[in-house]
Amino acid sequence: MFLNKQKGSENKDLILKTRDKYLEQTLHFKSSFNEFIVKDVEGFKVIDESESCEVGYKARAAEYLIHNLISQNVKELVYVQPRRGYAGISLSWLCKKYGLELTLVMPASKVISDHQALCIELGAKVLFARIAAMPNANKLAKEYAEKKEGAYFIPLGLNHPDVIAGGVRCFHDFFLNKPKPKIMWSVISTGVLTRTMQISLPDTSFKAVAVARNIQQGELGNAEFYSYHKPFNSKSDVVPESFNCEDSYDSKGWDYMLKHGNKGDWFFNVAGNAKESNLDKSKINSYRDWNDLKDFMYI
Repeated sequence: MFLNKQKGSENKDLILKTRDKYLEQTLHFKSSFNEFIVKDVEGFKVIDESESCEVGYKARAAEYLIHNLISQNVKELVYVQPRRGYAGISLSWLCKKYGLELTLVMPASKVISDHQALCIELGAKVLFARIAAMPNANKLAKEYAEKKEGAYFIPLGLNHPDVIAGGVRCFHDFFLNKPKPKIMWSVISTGVLTRTMQISLPDTSFKAVAVARNIQQGELGNAEFYSYHKPFNSKSDVVPESFNCEDSYDSKGWDYMLKHGNKGDWFFNVAGNAKESNLDKSKINSYRDWNDLKDFMYI
């Protein structure tokens, strides 16, 4: 079971900046993605990013950050891509679209995962390292970016103020002249999505289903917390059939909304199941011994 270690209802992204400040910051930003698609499914309202955004919400939210980094002459993004996760896929797609290099630090393994293979197929360069925990990989990625000219490190989960800002702008613009949701469900890992929606929709109540990690101070905001009863890599007990929903991620939030929610509640579907890569994974040398950092020529 994942734990909520937050005390109170603090949203860490509202400590130094108000909703109005986020909107002022992004006043002239216009997303290149289509509007959110909203579906009626079994009496619930579903914002379905499996259709409205080619590689899911993370790409939509990160686009504003990409624009800013390009204006600062950043040439290369650096990120840690675990075996599962859409952030690396989204960054791979965005970097290909905007002509940036992307370097992904990946945990060494005998065979890369399907998500990692898709990142490589989309053009990401990979640095492999054998690690004991993800913070070690983040440390390596950050050091690499600091020592390479034109490179920029992005924290795990795209947990960056400009990603929050880009998301706030997208939600604000979409709901500007529409009825606001009374209750919104989503899964939570680093909490970027739920905190963004809380800033954009201050009168909405939020439910967050933890699926990947313990939640730390300020990450949950004012959402009601649920902890999914299975490990991160496991498949959800319930997977919706009427829309494309990642079976080990968003589907767990859908499962708990069906159990604990009410008809009329809203659900945010971050992405569908990733398409299969055509890459021959057996040709990628992803194994490294302990302390073998030959991939990290700048460290």
